[in-house]
Amino acid sequence: MLRWMLDLKESEVSWIPNKHYSGIYGLMKLTLTKALPADLSKVIVLDTDITFATDIAELWGIFRKFTGEISQVIGLVENQSDWYLGNLWKNHKPWPALGRGFNTGVILLYLERLRRIGWEQMWRLTAERELMSMLSTSLADQDIFNAFIKQNPVLVHQLPCFWNVQLSDHTRSEQCYTEVSDLKVIHWNSPKKLRVKNKHVEFFRNLYLTFLEYDGNLLRRELFGCPSQANPESVRGACKPAQFLLRFI
Repeated sequence: MLRWMLDLKESEVSWIPNKHYSGIYGLMKLTLTKALPADLSKVIVLDTDITFATDIAELWGIFRKFTGEISQVIGLVENQSDWYLGNLWKNHKPWPALGRGFNTGVILLYLERLRRIGWEQMWRLTAERELMSMLSTSLADQDIFNAFIKQNPVLVHQLPCFWNVQLSDHTRSEQCYTEVSDLKVIHWNSPKKLRVKNKHVEFFRNLYLTFLEYDGNLLRRELFGCPSQANPESVRGACKPAQFLLRFI
């Protein structure tokens, strides 16, 4: 059943010529209003090359800042490279975008509102129109999201840049933070991944490797004994490290 549903969603975007290394799977972000349950009103969409350095609950809280009954439907961080400015090399012609455009490695989708405005039809019409001249996407779903936002700027809620610090070769991500402690989400959006060039890459790499080494089996047993008969203060003190670990992971 799951394979059948996946094939069905692939068929909805397989007609889009795409040069991005993610292939068809990046484009499938466009189908989430139909792929996810109709009673699901909001979703956070993350690329697989994302490292969180904070509690994701903070990101969920941003949905409360979406203005209007229906106006803002998509939350995104501005693109941190010059890609959509079209000045990276001679004759570089990117898809249309609002200013520097937006990066779709981290997306807040207000599904309920998107369904209400007819998102499925809107993104299809956008893709069909732009493909007449662009012929294919270079950055998969990101090109289509940006072309859509260029025509409908009031529908986007711009997130602070530390929610998607982009580490591709052409980004200026250092402008996004003054201290590495300010970071919320690190995005390895380069084919080079951990080998990308960035002056803070060693810090980012160590952070990623730290998360990678966490062993979920630690949570299958008591790390610290919590006495069943004790005063409340001693119980809180004995259990505090385990509670911290659960929240951090």
